Amino acid sequence: MKKVSIVVPCYNEEATIKEFHKAITSLWNESEIKNNFSSEIIFIDDGSSDNTYENILSLSESDDCVRYTSFSRNFGKEAAIFCGLKQATGDAVIVMDADLQHPPIAILQMLSKWQEGYEIVEGIKSYRGKESHSHGFMAELFYKIMSGMIGFDMSGSSDYKLMDRKVVDTLNSLSERTTFFRALSYWVGYKSTSVEYEVGDRIAGKSKWSGASLFKYALMNITSFTYSPLYLIGLIGAVIMLIGLGLGIDAVITYVKGIAMEGYPSLVILITLATGAIMLSLGIIAVYIARMYNEIKNRPRYIVENQK
Repeated sequence: MKKVSIVVPCYNEEATIKEFHKAITSLWNESEIKNNFSSEIIFIDDGSSDNTYENILSLSESDDCVRYTSFSRNFGKEAAIFCGLKQATGDAVIVMDADLQHPPIAILQMLSKWQEGYEIVEGIKSYRGKESHSHGFMAELFYKIMSGMIGFDMSGSSDYKLMDRKVVDTLNSLSERTTFFRALSYWVGYKSTSVEYEVGDRIAGKSKWSGASLFKYALMNITSFTYSPLYLIGLIGAVIMLIGLGLGIDAVITYVKGIAMEGYPSLVILITLATGAIMLSLGIIAVYIARMYNEIKNRPRYIVENQK
């Protein structure tokens, strides 16, 4: 009998953990899955400040299928996901959120696709749920930018996906410390397909993602997965050079005609543009240097405090 591991990163989800566990066990017991697959649920407590860990501990004592890892502090969702992949022992691994916005019923479709021979089954959002228009717009814009930069379509992607054992082993072999799970699961290139799902309502609490955290997440992932912003520096330099050339030609023409303006406002504009471009370029370079410095330090992605 093949084994399926369900990896669940958690941060301050005390109100959802038990409902999530109930939904997963009900799905397993009320369908034919249990006849073909054994299961384990691996909760990764990402340094929660509420009773998330205590609730997970309680579930592990009553259900032998429940395992857990608790971090010493909050290391972020990426670290929690990759910790779960390290702990997973299943022939297939499913990553999903604890708030039930990733509907468990989609697992049936994912397993069916896996049995057909697909090694990655990507959950694609057909409906984004009750999110603000601004959040939806920014998410769509981010994935359009990312898709253009890395060369494959990530529109509608999420962390909700099934991966074959060989895919998980490949991801676990990567030594980089700053990761972007959604893009890396595309990058490995195994045989993949997708299933659609509608984002469910959160059963409790509210989203941990603010506008500032989404911007920081986007910046981190763009700079950790693509060099395109560095090429942008060259483009900015070329544009400023062309503007400068145009202003230079204009200066010669106005001088010859004897109508050159005192103080020459165009020069001020050029200096302002050039200074802004230089500062932007230095900022982009600085982010990449910081990424390299972070990798060179080789600190662990996370620190485990408790584990089962």
